[in-house]
Amino acid sequence: MPSLSEQLADLSVRVGDIEARVAAFKNEQKEMRDKKVSAMKAEVEAAQDRLTSSIQEKSDEIASAWAEFNQSMKAKADAVRSTIEAKKDAIDAKRAEDRADQLEFNAAHSVNFALLAIEDAELAVAEAIDARIHADSLTQQV
Repeated sequence: MPSLSEQLADLSVRVGDIEARVAAFKNEQKEMRDKKVSAMKAEVEAAQDRLTSSIQEKSDEIASAWAEFNQSMKAKADAVRSTIEAKKDAIDAKRAEDRADQLEFNAAHSVNFALLAIEDAELAVAEAIDARIHADSLTQQV
C-alpha cells in the first residue's frame, strides 16, 4: 500500500488534471464523450469495489464508517445515473436545458462532496501523523 504522502501526491495530480480534462471533454464529439462517460462509470465502480475490498480488510469500526461512506457515494452515483438515463431521450430545447441545469447542479454537488472528502482525508492524515508521533514518543520513553 502506498504511503500517505504518495497517496496525497497522487490525489493532488488527479485534482490538478480535472479542469484540463473537463475543458477538453467539452470539445469532444458526442460519440467520444459517450465512450469516455462509460469508461469513467466503469472506473468509478471499480474504484468503489477496490475501496470496499480494502475496507473489508480493516477493523469493524473503521470498515463500518467507510462502508457507510461508500454506500452513500454509490447511492448518489446511482441516483445521478438514473436521472441521466431517464432524461437521455429528451428532445425539445426546454427539456434539454432543464436536464443540463440538473446535471450541472448534480456536478456542483459532487464537487462539493469531493471537497468535503478531501478535507476529511486531510484531517485523517493529520490525525494519523499525530497518533504516530505520539506513539513513537511513548515508545522512546520506555
